[in-house]
Amino acid sequence: MRFLVAIKDTSEESKNILKIAVKIAEGFSANLSVIFCGEKSRAIIEGHVALTMLSMSEWNIYHPGIEVLRWVYDTIEDFGVFSENVVRFDPAFFSENLGRLRMILPNKSGKNIRLLLREGDLITEFHKETQVHDYEIAIIGDPNSRKKTHQFVQFLNTSVFIIKNFNPAWDYKILLCVDDSKATKRAVVFAGIISKHFNAPIHVITVSKTKLFKSNYRGASTWAKKYLHRKGIPCRVSLLTGDPVSTFLREAGQDHIIVMGKSENNELFQFISGSKPIHTAQKSETPVLLTKAFHS
Repeated sequence: MRFLVAIKDTSEESKNILKIAVKIAEGFSANLSVIFCGEKSRAIIEGHVALTMLSMSEWNIYHPGIEVLRWVYDTIEDFGVFSENVVRFDPAFFSENLGRLRMILPNKSGKNIRLLLREGDLITEFHKETQVHDYEIAIIGDPNSRKKTHQFVQFLNTSVFIIKNFNPAWDYKILLCVDDSKATKRAVVFAGIISKHFNAPIHVITVSKTKLFKSNYRGASTWAKKYLHRKGIPCRVSLLTGDPVSTFLREAGQDHIIVMGKSENNELFQFISGSKPIHTAQKSETPVLLTKAFHS
């Protein structure tokens, strides 16, 4: 299992995003790739020199992204997750691979952490990276615009975890939003793993616009409750009436991570009108995990 997290700078927000990414990857026993996407440096542009043609020792001179990844290395090292035999950070240990630079670092869990450098627009390069490997979850900070949130959720063929206003104390509960969509089962499974790893209580909600709950809505709620109980995970279950997005946001408040399935509606329709998961991610003030469906 592979997770991908985007880091845009060396701010406290980026440190928090990195912290939650490392912890989530540990909970899922997943390999973690940390990617920085930056503009091509002026020295390279003016000199018409490709990054991959530079000598190893020149990379940190020509590209500021190397220094961001050096900060990522130091920050993860402070988290205490590297193996004793981890290589020290040195630009010479980066290698060109499939259109990006990569350094592989062993983790104490036996899984690897990869540092990746790509050049270009974040959404475009993030999408390219998800074509290189089958990433289970893509983790990003707050896109800071509804348009970018829409693009990340719709066009990445992965589950997407958007980290908004993260509380480093991890004082979170989980709001698991279930319905009859294909992606609901993965949302339930992922919520259960996160709950167990962080001892976070789960509130399972199903929202109908009318007081008449369709049998498939009730069935989804019942399946989620049975699955979590079978895994030894206590949960509270509610059937609520109202506008779905408004209800999700109200129930989440400021202290929940929202977990729900991604919509698999027609892409053109989603592009024009969006979907419940997209609108929830756009309006939420707390972290949101949107899962893609299981496919056989």
